[in-house]
Amino acid sequence: MNTELTTLIRETKGKFFSITFLRKDGTVRIVNGKDRYRRLLAPKSNPRAGISTVKDAGYKSFVDRNRERWSAAKDENLIAFKCGPIEKTFTPVSV
Repeated sequence: MNTELTTLIRETKGKFFSITFLRKDGTVRIVNGKDRYRRLLAPKSNPRAGISTVKDAGYKSFVDRNRERWSAAKDENLIAFKCGPIEKTFTPVSV
């Protein structure tokens, strides 16, 4: 599945980016992230939710550099994305 967020992250070519999105509880989250960060393990599956990966649930995962753990967001919850000249704002449609 090639989403807009996937495309934006791919355009960063491994550089750090800033992403702002709405969390499930409606709060705003800002993450200094990176797509590939070898110091952390790959995202794990969530057997309680009955899904094999976060990708299957429609999320794009990335590393939260400041907390050194994985985070994930959906396209429809994006507010802003920035990496150098790449700068895009969104209107979130769901919480």
